[in-house]
Amino acid sequence: MLKKIREFPVIKKKKPFEIQLTSDLESKVEKNWKEFLKKHEGYWDGELLSVTHFDVDANIFVVGKAKYSWLIYSQNHEDLDIRSLFVAILFKTLDDKYVIIKNNHDIINIIGGMVEEKDLSNDKFHPAFCLQRELLEELNLDLYNRQHVCSYQMKYLNTPNPGRNYGIVYTGVLNFTSSEFLKYFIDNKSKLDHEISKLLLLDSEEVKSLDLSGNHAPALYVKELMDFETDDNVH
Repeated sequence: MLKKIREFPVIKKKKPFEIQLTSDLESKVEKNWKEFLKKHEGYWDGELLSVTHFDVDANIFVVGKAKYSWLIYSQNHEDLDIRSLFVAILFKTLDDKYVIIKNNHDIINIIGGMVEEKDLSNDKFHPAFCLQRELLEELNLDLYNRQHVCSYQMKYLNTPNPGRNYGIVYTGVLNFTSSEFLKYFIDNKSKLDHEISKLLLLDSEEVKSLDLSGNHAPALYVKELMDFETDDNVH
């Protein structure tokens, strides 16, 4: 569920920072992860930050260190509650096409990724740190380079109702037409981490008509985001 925000949330580390699992739960998670990999190739059990508490009034997130396999397990089990935190951006090109991606697991989303411990600096965090890292890794784009990005702004907070992922969502305008950006992506493929398999450059109605039912971690907020943006443009 999206809501508009004016300032980025404060991120605080849980104490102790590492989330602890019982030995019994560790065994269940490991078994579930092995079963998951049989159906989903190419996933890596990396570390991520899980939201352990969110103070709505104070706009404060408390995060602890977790693993991706825990997140996968928690999506279908009630005995573990892992809620990732992501940062993403909905870009529009100069000719008014929205940038939607399909990743190498065939999941449709917008550009972004999960917050990692390296995005924290002296226990402080700004979502743009994570966004800059993801843009460089996935598209060789520099958020702070006006030849790449004309403008951007933090605009929405995604809370897990439904779903398990909190998110900080930006909107922005690329300094490319859709055809120029597609060429830029193709020309830079050798420099990228290959997380993105395909770019979809769509108008608002095409984005709203996307079928997200196949996503194992559905980015349902994408359509909600488009509704918000369409309403803003009308008004």
